[in-house]
Amino acid sequence: MEDGGKPDDAAVPPVGNEAIGNLAELGEGQVLLPAFVERREKGLFVDAVAAAASGDGFRQFVERVFAAGLRFSGLYYAGFLDLLYGLSEPPQAAPIQLAADIVPFPPARKTLYRTVKIAPDRKSAEYVFEPVEIEIEEMALVFGPPGEDGSSEVVGHELRKRYEPTKLDFDEFVAAMWEKEVRFGIDASRVREVIQTRQNARMVFAEALPARSGRNASIEERTDALHRDNAPKILPDGRMDLRQFKNRFPQIVAGARLLQKIPRALGKPGRDVTGALLEPELPQDFDLTPLAGVGTAIEQGADGEFIVAARDGFLNIDSQTNQISVTEKIVSREGVSMKTTGDVALTGDEFEEHGEVQERRVVEGKHMTFFADVYGNVVSHGGRVVLKATIAGAQVTSPGGSIVVEGRASRAVLDARGGEVHAEYAEGCTIVASRVTVAQAINCDILGEQVEIGVSEGSAVAGKLVKIGESAARRETETIVSLLVPDMTRHEHDVGELEEACRQLETLIAAQDGKLAEMLADPGFKQYLALAATIAKGGAKLSAQHEANWRNAQARFAPQVREWQATQQAREQARKKLAALTAELAALAERKQHAGDGIGCVIEAVRGDTLVRRLSFQPDQAITGGTQAQELAAHLREFGVSGDRLFWGMEGGFAWSYAAPESGPDGAAEAGGDAQA
Repeated sequence: MEDGGKPDDAAVPPVGNEAIGNLAELGEGQVLLPAFVERREKGLFVDAVAAAASGDGFRQFVERVFAAGLRFSGLYYAGFLDLLYGLSEPPQAAPIQLAADIVPFPPARKTLYRTVKIAPDRKSAEYVFEPVEIEIEEMALVFGPPGEDGSSEVVGHELRKRYEPTKLDFDEFVAAMWEKEVRFGIDASRVREVIQTRQNARMVFAEALPARSGRNASIEERTDALHRDNAPKILPDGRMDLRQFKNRFPQIVAGARLLQKIPRALGKPGRDVTGALLEPELPQDFDLTPLAGVGTAIEQGADGEFIVAARDGFLNIDSQTNQISVTEKIVSREGVSMKTTGDVALTGDEFEEHGEVQERRVVEGKHMTFFADVYGNVVSHGGRVVLKATIAGAQVTSPGGSIVVEGRASRAVLDARGGEVHAEYAEGCTIVASRVTVAQAINCDILGEQVEIGVSEGSAVAGKLVKIGESAARRETETIVSLLVPDMTRHEHDVGELEEACRQLETLIAAQDGKLAEMLADPGFKQYLALAATIAKGGAKLSAQHEANWRNAQARFAPQVREWQATQQAREQARKKLAALTAELAALAERKQHAGDGIGCVIEAVRGDTLVRRLSFQPDQAITGGTQAQELAAHLREFGVSGDRLFWGMEGGFAWSYAAPESGPDGAAEAGGDAQA
């Protein structure tokens, strides 16, 4: 539906058009202009706001025009429809141009417009365009028989009819279609084109404006704790289904908005080709109150209706009642599996799981306690992880936190780098932590700064301080203890480089001191420096003659002054750098002195094949973190060279402590201890 353009000034008829009358002298076939229609030089303009306020006033005005046998000339069709049916909401504030004028619609012209075919659903109308002829009536003279002289006298008059080709007019077409009940949706540009080109065409020239559907009331999440990709759905009966939420245990603070009800939005009615309303379907609605469970409340305000948390706690969604609640503690009894929860990411600090954690499932949180068996992976963000039952084929990580296994650990990875691991029974496990305590370790790989084991069978243990109550082999696999001792090679290399740099700086400073002394050996330059210092402090006032002499002296000694200042500056920079290197050397010496603090090993009873050896580590890197942990773990089960072996036997006991080393020519460290076999 397009408009054919506004009328131009040339289309405006004279002001004295007899189709528009006045209240005092309203003749037949004339109409009055309502108050909201103004006739200007460029045509008829309508105050859309006033027309809308008049209710059906504009429509009644249009009907009076057409009923009086009149029509609009130079019609602005888009504005015409807007004024009739209120297509612009709100109405335009500026006057809308309606037409150039109102003119008669002669009956002879009306007959040119044939009937239309309106679809049964009144959503379209069809018209057959074809060439047309207009009937023209003329009064002709009637002559009698010719006389003797051959002339004929006029004996009367008669009315004669003839037909001439003509073409349709769009403005007339609109008026004619109005009488044929087509009052909306004419494709103005297409109709104008067909009329102008005088085409033979059967075409749908008017179409309805479909009603625009509204929007059902819905729910939107208002907290990051909920998975936005799994927002609650509204069922066909208006109820809400929350079962698709994946994260069942998010943490919520009091006052946090959880869900917002988005009110339903009514649709916009359309129009069929007769101008009748096409009403949209009524959108669905629901009540938010039944969905607010324990620990939540309904909040209503200017910005909408919300379910909010009434207290701090954890979000719980009941799939049976479709209620959302906020509870103080997370307690799960359903376990973690693909059927129940999938992987679980917890935002709260405390979590208890009484069900089994199945294979390949991941539970992520902080402080977590598992009362049933764990076969999946547990990730703690520096919190406390307690496993009351069995953990098998799984991995538990808690950097900087703690891991406690009260049951049995089998083929598991317990990783608490920077934290602690406590286990009652571990078999075939990999354990990494700053502090490791295991009551019984069988065929385990253990790396920590401090390691304490009650019974070790066939395990590989590495640490700075290792205490073992009883050591033995397990099925021909010996227990290997690697005592981590600092590797001072890099330290000595750094010390050597720093000392050489210090020597070079001391030589440079001495050379600069000598250069300054040599410059002061010049009496004239020395006197100039003293005088310059006195003048700078204001201790001497110069006369005009002395001022001139002083400028001459400044020019003469300028090169020496620049050299003097540059040498002093270079010497000062060298001294500062020397001081920094000296402090760094002192820090390295302090670090070396304490590099071996706390390093030692005690095995109270050796009951089977046991090897104790030294294994070097870099003291400036973390033992249980970064690449060094990987390097150390790769060498846990190596026997090492004979010079590093401190004990290798099948019985007895062992005690050894690291002594602060004195560097020899090769930088090797000396250590001492004792063993009993």
